[in-house]
Amino acid sequence: MNNGKIKKTIILFIIVDAILFFLYLGLFFATHWRNTQTQEIYASFYQQTSDAETLKRLESSLSDTEKQRALLNEHLITPSQTLTFIEQIESLGKQSLADVQVTSVASPKKKGEPFLLEFTASGGFENIYRLFSLVEEMPYRVTIRKVNLLANPPSNELPSSWRASFTIVLDSYLMP
Repeated sequence: MNNGKIKKTIILFIIVDAILFFLYLGLFFATHWRNTQTQEIYASFYQQTSDAETLKRLESSLSDTEKQRALLNEHLITPSQTLTFIEQIESLGKQSLADVQVTSVASPKKKGEPFLLEFTASGGFENIYRLFSLVEEMPYRVTIRKVNLLANPPSNELPSSWRASFTIVLDSYLMP
């Protein structure tokens, strides 16, 4: 009789152990499934929060750098501002009391090509020198590639006059 009771007890323990093992296994997979769902929800929330923070930082950066960007725009010429740049050169001629005529404009067709501007100026030597100085002091990066100065002989009615031709490269030209 003792054997029958021991067998029943062992079978009962085996059944209870199997039930507990499957219950533990079920709880383990349920917990793992819940953790996966929680991680997906957290990742989505983190992405939204991260996007919002990135957007806030970007907006802050844009507002913080507004003055610097405006200053930078003053020093760059875009294709739409080419005519304005040419008018500024002619305006410098008026300031220096020299007669300025733009003779050639070569806008770049692709990146890497230079923006070339050729113009002539006539007037007194001081006026042409002043024009030359004003062009150099423009807020743009300008390289003077070629200058040719010719003196006209003075006559009885007119003092000596000079004629100059300039070729400049606008280095601060911004291709779109």
